Amino acid sequence: MISLIPDGFNDFHCKGGACRHTCCQVWIIDIDDDTADYYQHLEGPLGDKLRSSMEKNGEGWHFKLNDRGFCPLLEPDGLCQVVKELGDDALCDICAVHPRFFTHVDDEIEDYTLCGTGLCCEETCEILGRVKGPIRFRDEDTDKRYTLPELLEDMGWGPVPKMVCHFQPILTEKETKDILKKLSATEPIDEAWTDEMQHLAGQIPLLATRQRDYCSHYDKALFDRIYHFILYRQLDKLEEYGLTSVAIYARQNTQYIFMEAALTGDPLEAARRWSEQIEYDTGNVEQLLKAITA
Repeated sequence: MISLIPDGFNDFHCKGGACRHTCCQVWIIDIDDDTADYYQHLEGPLGDKLRSSMEKNGEGWHFKLNDRGFCPLLEPDGLCQVVKELGDDALCDICAVHPRFFTHVDDEIEDYTLCGTGLCCEETCEILGRVKGPIRFRDEDTDKRYTLPELLEDMGWGPVPKMVCHFQPILTEKETKDILKKLSATEPIDEAWTDEMQHLAGQIPLLATRQRDYCSHYDKALFDRIYHFILYRQLDKLEEYGLTSVAIYARQNTQYIFMEAALTGDPLEAARRWSEQIEYDTGNVEQLLKAITA
């Protein structure tokens, strides 16, 4: 088994209250059965608050978000009341692990565990911004480092097509319309995403112009890292969809991030917002991949 982690990510630390986009909002926060049982028997005011903040449906326990869409255990300083009073060990599994991911890829020659943290996390995006040159993925046992094309070669997916090696923007109005159409059909995380899709769909000529202008000064190395990180996250889909289709998925979604960055000047926030909408709804990822292979 080869365990890989992107360079820079061993130093990952949650920004806590300094983060502008807390993870403790919007999506359903599941509570594993063991932790739910622990909370059910916890004494004192925190135990009472936890029990009043939990509910159970057919899929198990989860926290009830408040009227603002936040976890009721999130305090005004941006920190979790459970962590502050009981420590990290008292967190439910998903809160303890998020935004980390561990993707298993079974290969005929060698099995891989792909580790990292999701782009929905502000700190993850900032790490990608701080890395110099191409992003490399380190074998935690041997310390060997691979660029993404080198990793794909090692996994038996060579020769790697040129389109995989670097992100190349495609700036036509047709491509822009196609990407927005596909993204608009995904399950929205909130009304703001739907509103943004509708707004962009009405700005196609402007988007094409802004993207062409942005092409003259965008950070090519950063967009390569974003592109390769998005592709890395979906390497377990290669067997089902093939390298070309997964690479097209990564390129089209990087193109959307490029599109937003051309408008806002903030590629890292564009990547974070995209990931929050797409990568953290596995149904959306599958929908986009199937649209490519249809």
